[in-house]
Amino acid sequence: MKEIELRLALVFYGGVSLAVYMHGVSRDILNLVRASALRLDRTIAAPEAQHTPPVQAAFKELLDLVSAVADIRVVVDAIAGASAGGVNGIMLARAIAHDLPLDSHSELWLKNADVTRLSRPQSGLSRYLKLTVSPVLDQLISSRLDKQIKNQETREKLRQFMQARWFSPPFSGERFSGWMLDACREMEKDCEFNRTLIPTGQTLDLFVTITDYNGVKRRIHLDDPAFVEEWDHRRILNFHAVHRTPGYVDSQFGAEHVPELVFAARATSSFPGAFQPATLTEMDRVLADRGQSWPHRSDFLARGFGLTPETVHQHCFVDGSVVMNKPFAPVISVIRDRPAAREVSRRLIYIDPSPVEPPPHSGSVEIPGFFRVILASLAHIPRNEPVGDDLRDLEKNNRRSRWLAQLVDAASPMVEDVVAGLLPRRKPLTAEGLSKCRKQATVAAFEQAGFAFLNYQSLKLHALADRLAKLTVRLGVTGDRERLEEDILSIYSRHFIALASAGSKDMGRTDPDVVALLRGLDVDYRVRRLRFVIRRLNGFYRDRPASSDLPPDTAALDRLKATLYEQIDHLRWRWSDRFYGGKCRDQVERFLVDIESGSAAVSSHVAPMIRTLTSMMGLADLDRLHDEIFAETAQDLLEPAHHKSLMRSYVGFGFYDLITFPVLQRNDFAEVTEILVDRISPGDATALFTEGFQLKGKALNSFGAFFNRSWREHDYIWGRLHAADRLVNIVLSAAEGGSLPQHRIDQARAQVLLAILEEERDKLSEIGEEIERIDALIRSIYPDFAHVAREV
Repeated sequence: MKEIELRLALVFYGGVSLAVYMHGVSRDILNLVRASALRLDRTIAAPEAQHTPPVQAAFKELLDLVSAVADIRVVVDAIAGASAGGVNGIMLARAIAHDLPLDSHSELWLKNADVTRLSRPQSGLSRYLKLTVSPVLDQLISSRLDKQIKNQETREKLRQFMQARWFSPPFSGERFSGWMLDACREMEKDCEFNRTLIPTGQTLDLFVTITDYNGVKRRIHLDDPAFVEEWDHRRILNFHAVHRTPGYVDSQFGAEHVPELVFAARATSSFPGAFQPATLTEMDRVLADRGQSWPHRSDFLARGFGLTPETVHQHCFVDGSVVMNKPFAPVISVIRDRPAAREVSRRLIYIDPSPVEPPPHSGSVEIPGFFRVILASLAHIPRNEPVGDDLRDLEKNNRRSRWLAQLVDAASPMVEDVVAGLLPRRKPLTAEGLSKCRKQATVAAFEQAGFAFLNYQSLKLHALADRLAKLTVRLGVTGDRERLEEDILSIYSRHFIALASAGSKDMGRTDPDVVALLRGLDVDYRVRRLRFVIRRLNGFYRDRPASSDLPPDTAALDRLKATLYEQIDHLRWRWSDRFYGGKCRDQVERFLVDIESGSAAVSSHVAPMIRTLTSMMGLADLDRLHDEIFAETAQDLLEPAHHKSLMRSYVGFGFYDLITFPVLQRNDFAEVTEILVDRISPGDATALFTEGFQLKGKALNSFGAFFNRSWREHDYIWGRLHAADRLVNIVLSAAEGGSLPQHRIDQARAQVLLAILEEERDKLSEIGEEIERIDALIRSIYPDFAHVAREV
């Protein structure tokens, strides 16, 4: 059976009280991921051993239906969020990383996201003085906002809110942080922390944007003057979890990391004027009042901000939407290089609760007024501009991926002919023999490249210098050394150019110094080689060998693929500063001290540094291990024809790298796959579309849902319904399920939508009539359910 991994990258926009809608969306993304995991990975949880919630059961039935066309596994690779979207992204990432529920987060939004609970306490005198203006406020609400706000609860809370402190933020950041800490603790009740929804060998990345109000100086090198310094206010916090081996998750979403996650949520949602800027002092105070510790505080400051405990108090942080409201760039960068265990369908899904509506066409253009121009220039336009550039870049990447895939396929017959002449025809190939053939093929590829080899080698050496410069900065023992990265890169680049120039007679193809350098440090070449082989391995899932009448052994393919991804993980670990010990760090520190002081002895450090890193990386040992895997393990797991094909890809990778690396100009060769873009918004969910539908939270400049619980319940339930409808479409599209009977698809969709109402009917006490109206609407659209009794 055709098996497909549906790989998702999620982007949550900012939106103030529209966070409630986005939380509803996140609930059913989690339900789909969990239903997929329960169905295909019995080691995560056994559905027979527990009660499966209605929506998860309905999604499982959808996946069962689609399995007639393709078995779909849904995996989340990356999540990014800004402001309210950042808060939802954080909680969803925790839930996926450790298979935790989101119920406590629902309570956070429905109960606590209310203006009366968010507001900071007032002094008695302040409140007394403002009572005198109540008649004026009542008149303002009645005359100016009557059409927009007819609900009495909302009008009353708005009047109370306008009596709050003037010229100071009305909302309490400490209260918000406390509620987030409570929600995180509640998530973990009665849950086992050795569970995860991340497949073995895979990684989940979370990106949260915040704005550093004070900023940090970044040095930009010029010709004249030699450099300028600019202030950088954008911060993108990155958290990740890796499911390294079954039962072990190396995670930054666990209980001991909750303080930094809550601080990220507090900072990214610190809407200017509504909350005070977030500070580490405030977070320390909240934790101290609750008697909680912050185990990884220093690591978080260094990793997330590049700050020390002494300098962090010089910074405060405000809403991430100020500098990046639609954070596409970080997830696009990650998912381009993210591996998959099967044939893959990659989707970038962004959640936009309030998409821009085109203005009605008219013959004349209205000139905006004074305040509208100021507001648009300072807030609306900057917050919405970056998305177009990111999506256009993604579109160009997709075109390049299609072209590159065609290029690789066109080159394959010629490469395989050359490689076939190097491999033995009859006797089995040992690991030693494979190593010899691999080196011969690489030399043959470089000799046949002609002058194109100069460009290829130059790019490889530059990429290696860049990697080493970043690693050197991370290995620095003390201080903020990021400003030295350009200087370190220049030092490594000059050294590498000198090595390449010394072997210029044959363009450096066989110069022993250059060869030794790349064999000792070029981690990324090995990663690209393994990923290229995995791309060939993916094709075996749907390719029945001519010598066999049996379908491919997918379990054997999975085992080999898991082994290769484990080796990729070992290789990538070499670029982590945690891989290296104190002796190496001391050597780096001496190097950095000499650079900072401008010492002439800097160049003398380079060769010893390279020797130390070469020894520590041990790539020669990994090369021998990889040869053994392909010569022995792969032979045991694969059909002979498939094994020969895989060996030719592994041995002949040098030819392909000459073609692909100059085009990609990236250090990782990802599987050449397009990334399709989907949106979840009220207007895109067509199954229940009604003319004139509006989210309640859009009122009052997107603060509306903070003034009324029934409005929050309304937006929450519609967030769930819209997400479910869109996710059904995305699953069907990934499976190319056009051959499925339409009435079966309608049944599956209706079951998911009705299951959502079943789960929430008794919990959403303020919108009973709305839920009954939606129930009747679903049954009227899908006749098979018109007379089906509602489950109680």
